[in-house]
Amino acid sequence: MPLLERDEALADLHAALGSARRGQGRVALVSGGAGLGKTSVVRAFLAGLDAGVAVREGACDDLLTPRPLGPIHDLSRQAGPALARALAGDDVHAVFTALLDELAGGAVTVVVVEDVHWADDASLDALAFVARRIERLPALLLLTYRDDDVPAEAPLHRVLGGLRAPSAVRIALAPLSPDAVVQLAGQEEAGRRLYASTGGNPFFVTELLAAEHEGTPASVSHAVMARVARLPRPTRELLDLLAVVPARTEAALLDGLCPGWPERAAIAEERGVVGWQGGGLAFRHELARRAVEEALPASRARGLHARVLAALQAAGADPARLV
Repeated sequence: MPLLERDEALADLHAALGSARRGQGRVALVSGGAGLGKTSVVRAFLAGLDAGVAVREGACDDLLTPRPLGPIHDLSRQAGPALARALAGDDVHAVFTALLDELAGGAVTVVVVEDVHWADDASLDALAFVARRIERLPALLLLTYRDDDVPAEAPLHRVLGGLRAPSAVRIALAPLSPDAVVQLAGQEEAGRRLYASTGGNPFFVTELLAAEHEGTPASVSHAVMARVARLPRPTRELLDLLAVVPARTEAALLDGLCPGWPERAAIAEERGVVGWQGGGLAFRHELARRAVEEALPASRARGLHARVLAALQAAGADPARLV
């Protein structure tokens, strides 16, 4: 699948690497919601590097108990022995120094750490330590994170807030445009329908195009439900209700169906699952709504439909809406 509408992001990364080659290191922050193609951009960038650039890669994992210094352990497997020795000890500051020394060598180095929204505190401290000194290093520190999956109180904000231009290069990925989705679909009408279902989310678009059956692809359903599962139970119950209402659910209807819904909706809105659209609350992507709806047990879905129908009838809704 071609990588569309990401030329500017790749150009920014190569410009940052050019600064690193001159000994003026940079931190590149590639952000975007789940499925917007952060990893695809990173892969395309790394594929275009010449043999003279050293690459070190690590990742943070979505674990209930984050692995202490997990991404730094990943980096140590591709680095010199000093970093591994420091990690084997119990002095975290020795780890910071060894990581800095690893990047201060003669070769230009690209360090990739993906999904830093899941990083543990020690890893964030290590990355912040390097980032504050990056301008004196022949290195590019490339971090990816979901900007819609970071609570306001998350330590990551402290790290991001401490980074300033020119050493920090911020690259925010946007959804694909309708024209790009049409190009991928290869047909105007099908592409417009695909865009309406996915909102231009590249992961959703790719999975739907690859699917050979009707309904929501399992890969999409699993991705959506994994995000939903991390939300509090009252919020998940609200999402179940929203899922049985096509398009959007008006505030007045929600007031009758779920008193106190704004508090339940707030965290889902912060995490980019739902948003306010045209006077009502709706899923950001129709495909996500369908995934939640299809996951409902039939008995629960039937009960939710009955509640919505009764509320619409009580409000004197138009017969077409009832149907």
